[in-house]
Amino acid sequence: MSEVVSYQVHDRVAHITIERPDKRNAMDLEVFAQLAERAGQVGEDPDVGAVVVAGRGGTFSAGLDVSLFGSQLAEGVEPAFVTRLQAAFTAYEELDVPVIAAVEGHCLGGGIQLALACHLRAVAPSARLAVAETTWGLVPDLGATWRLPRLVGLGRATELVLSARQVEADEARAIGLAELDLPDDGAQDAAHALAARLAAGPAALRHLPRLLRENLERDRRSALAAEAATQLTVMAGHDFQEAVQARMAGRDPVFTGR
Repeated sequence: MSEVVSYQVHDRVAHITIERPDKRNAMDLEVFAQLAERAGQVGEDPDVGAVVVAGRGGTFSAGLDVSLFGSQLAEGVEPAFVTRLQAAFTAYEELDVPVIAAVEGHCLGGGIQLALACHLRAVAPSARLAVAETTWGLVPDLGATWRLPRLVGLGRATELVLSARQVEADEARAIGLAELDLPDDGAQDAAHALAARLAAGPAALRHLPRLLRENLERDRRSALAAEAATQLTVMAGHDFQEAVQARMAGRDPVFTGR
């Protein structure tokens, strides 16, 4: 199997990059398999403190490779097939380190659904995002119907899914589809710098994406209990003690993510 999703770690930041620029980083079965594998590598590496997910060559991903549609028409679609593809994206949402989607160029269909599974989305001026499944006569089935309303609200999510229109970077930020800016030049370097600052932060940052996400589904009593339990965990770790000692000594803290 060729490497269609690369994995490199610098400054405690794992860079996971789709490597099919000649196909506008369209996703075939190998891409999905390697995306899942790369997420597993992050989960097994305690020294990784943040993740950047991107596409090579100025395009995040144009969506699913047309070859997938052809094979499914010929062989029929099994429920387990869709479930396996969904799991490759959900693996990024479940990571216990901050995950940033660095979006340049087209981020369509399966591409935007991968970006939605990341904890944050950073967009360059070239970004064009669309939930494009209806142009193929399909519904989005890789998590968009669950994640998109939680980001932009039910009404806006319905409009975006029904229209399949492309959203530019400025609008994406305005409606809550994206949270961070990237420059036109050096977008990936800027994404690395954003992630490196998070990776150098305290262990609390590893807990927050999950706590916020899961507290959306809890009642108040359960949410407050989850906050308290998480706080006790981080207070028992190195980084809280380091923060206190550094403040008392008048120096900057040196966090380890533990």
